Amino acid sequence: MNNSCVEVLPAESLKAILARAPMGDMAETHMCNIEWSDGKVTKSYLKRFSLNKELTLVNEITGYIIARGCSLPVPKYAALIKPSATAFTNNNNMNEWCFVVSNVPGENPASFYHLNQITECKALMNLVASWNKISETIAFDDWTANQDRHLGNILVANKNDIFLIDHGNLPITLNWQASELDPHFQSENLLANNLWKLNCIPLPIKSKVSKASEEHVDVLATIQDELLQWWDILLGHDPLRRQALERFITARAQLASERISKNYNMLAV
Repeated sequence: MNNSCVEVLPAESLKAILARAPMGDMAETHMCNIEWSDGKVTKSYLKRFSLNKELTLVNEITGYIIARGCSLPVPKYAALIKPSATAFTNNNNMNEWCFVVSNVPGENPASFYHLNQITECKALMNLVASWNKISETIAFDDWTANQDRHLGNILVANKNDIFLIDHGNLPITLNWQASELDPHFQSENLLANNLWKLNCIPLPIKSKVSKASEEHVDVLATIQDELLQWWDILLGHDPLRRQALERFITARAQLASERISKNYNMLAV
């Protein structure tokens, strides 16, 4: 696909599989070396999805394209790749296409939280709370009905050097149905909730979240062609879902201010 921020790579672009990554509840995740279309080889993460997680590729690509359109920090490279049949020993019940992203720096708040190191976890989340992209991120998660921005989906290197990863569960849930995509759906914003629960200071300002959401119609106009191309490719066999996803993303961009005004009472006014 020309002019796409998500590439399609040949099998030989997978240069080496380094190790199975401990992270990744939704996918079998492997650290690897990938050669991208510009010739650069980088450490990357390759996600293999089981066939019963049929929408994960759609969800990951949709989230990545929209996040980049919103100028949010995501991995520099993203692609679909179909590794050779001999790349992995277990190919049973696995999608032959994988989603791969280049590595980004940072520590994961979840790693501290699960070890009950709450002080360290809160220190990272305080950086997230004061991050210059926090309002835009909460607005993005609201637009895409991403209810999965848990502590494991943020990587924190330092203040204003924070990255968003993993969008396999948006919109709403993993294997969403067309009937579930109601543009008025009040999604749970886990990022805002976690900042509140951990008593992080400063809390994001609701008015800034609303202002960030006002840009979504313009953002959609710039990325719509690529989204439509991918939705046609990945959902062409399922026109009900294909049409529902386009309506959902479009309408939520248009209805953002109304929706945010009714939600996120935990944010500062």
